[in-house]
Amino acid sequence: MYKTILVKQMIDGGGQLLQKLDARGIPVRAALWYDDPEKLAWKLIIVSSVASNPGPLEAYLQVQTAMNGLDLGIALDDIIVISPNSRRFEDLQKTMEGVTKGAFLHPKDPSRGAAFDDAYVYRWLDKKEEDRPIV
Repeated sequence: MYKTILVKQMIDGGGQLLQKLDARGIPVRAALWYDDPEKLAWKLIIVSSVASNPGPLEAYLQVQTAMNGLDLGIALDDIIVISPNSRRFEDLQKTMEGVTKGAFLHPKDPSRGAAFDDAYVYRWLDKKEEDRPIV
């Protein structure tokens, strides 16, 4: 088994996309790169309430629209959008507790995330907080 590398271009592209989503008023509860062991690849996970109604299709359309015109170095296939009310988000929270070994997960500036062995976190909010950008 091998481990893929998260490169600076992917980190910068994810930060640019997050800033564009914020500028468009799309609520993002959490955004992070996660080294998915099942897919053997890094995935940009975006957690947004837009993925809740009626499903993730609208969220992917919003992300694709935000990506238009940006030279991000990442593709829509590199992105997973999930609802903050989903079982998948609950599982992600548990996984992140293990990845970060309990470290504080609240970076405020999307261009300056927090790096861990298996994740790069731009934004992480507690489940009880409202869907709103951190300023």
